[in-house]
Amino acid sequence: MARPQAADYEDKRDQIKRRSAKLFAENGFHSSSISDIAAKCSISKSNLYHYFNSKEQILYELLKDHADHLIEISQSIFDKEGMTPQERLRAFATDMITTNVKSRDKHTLILGELDALPKPQRNEIAQMLRQPIEIWFDTLAEVNPQLRDKEALKFPAMMMFLGMINWTHTWFDAKGPVSIEQFSNMICDTFFNGFEATSFE
Repeated sequence: MARPQAADYEDKRDQIKRRSAKLFAENGFHSSSISDIAAKCSISKSNLYHYFNSKEQILYELLKDHADHLIEISQSIFDKEGMTPQERLRAFATDMITTNVKSRDKHTLILGELDALPKPQRNEIAQMLRQPIEIWFDTLAEVNPQLRDKEALKFPAMMMFLGMINWTHTWFDAKGPVSIEQFSNMICDTFFNGFEATSFE
């Protein structure tokens, strides 16, 4: 007979994922064992296997959860009406930096540990991560119409923008002298003032 699930089963899974994310981010996925995870979560290895069948499953769910959240951020802003292209990208930058700061461990993993997954799962997450990038291609073309027919340049153009955002989890202090909104505007002003004048000929 299968072991019944406790009422707090999902809460325990979430707790294991949070603590595992911190462990993986600090020590590296490959350097973290199932025993390390169990110790971090103050449970036995046998109890850990009641919630996850492997440390790869934990990593997969962590990365999938984070990728889902990044897609949700992009889609929710993109779907808002009455915003200029610049306003949409400013809102996206602000929400992305906020996510990076609040989810430092997950963002560290999605940038550095994706290759630790088996190939099918790695490909699945990689495809998911393309969605919050590709959704902005047309918006970038609204900012600079020269980009409209340059399909090959839309991805690197968006990566230029994300390049100023992606590593904020490593250094940005939300309690520091610059707010997330201020820094988001600094990024966008720098990008727009240069990007609008960029030639794609």
